[in-house]
Amino acid sequence: MTPDSVVLDRAEGTSFQLTVHAAADAAAPVFLLQPAMGTKAGYYGRLATALQLAGLTAVVSELRGHEASGGRHASRGYDFGYDEMVNEDLAQAVAAVRDRFPDAALHLLGHSLGGQLCSLYAAQHPGEVDGLVLIASAAVHWRHYGWPFLPLSQFFGFTAKAVGHFPGKRVGFAGREARTVMADWARVARTGRFATGSPRVDREDELAKVDVPVLAISLTGDTFAPRRAVDALADKLTGAEVTRLHLTPDEPTDHFKWARRPQTVVPAIVDWLG
Repeated sequence: MTPDSVVLDRAEGTSFQLTVHAAADAAAPVFLLQPAMGTKAGYYGRLATALQLAGLTAVVSELRGHEASGGRHASRGYDFGYDEMVNEDLAQAVAAVRDRFPDAALHLLGHSLGGQLCSLYAAQHPGEVDGLVLIASAAVHWRHYGWPFLPLSQFFGFTAKAVGHFPGKRVGFAGREARTVMADWARVARTGRFATGSPRVDREDELAKVDVPVLAISLTGDTFAPRRAVDALADKLTGAEVTRLHLTPDEPTDHFKWARRPQTVVPAIVDWLG
């Protein structure tokens, strides 16, 4: 089936798009996908199609600052952080999906940064979603990566503050990111804790109260989200029933390639649902 799109307008005057790969059954479980940092929504087309072919509905949302149209590039004059992405964009996307599929269970599926945002949404909006799938999504504390990661991550945060945005393509990590997004990310790298918003709020107690089923997947060959770092994010969800899987794809993969070769993760998601 050909996907269709829904454009959502933000109060600030920008907009973002949901791409809907609807299952034949309107009551089939829905997965709302949140991309990795710096990643366009279109990258997940094969994954969404594979979920649809498995009888599920997949809805891919654009990340703020990485819209195909209707958005704005991060800059000194246009900044945002995790809090806006969770409580404005993701909240708006959840409401739109609920309106479109009122009889379906709604699961958030997040890749990398997207999984962090999905976890924070479930923590701050209890009862709004029915489950979480976290793929290659980690608590990026430096202890899970080794000591060189600590100064590197803080350099990224400092660079974003000094420049007014993070020039990810020049640095070779992520894309053009908002300075507060990088500050939030760098804080997790430094402290191991999620604290977002202005004034800043520690979210660890909220994460511990998430009580929906969770599937957390790590992948062999993924150095950006090694198993121990994926476990660390899942371990924060102490109130949830967490299923942990470490998968080894048939072909070599990395932090991103698995989404273009979804034959490894989609059966695992279907089995988890069953």
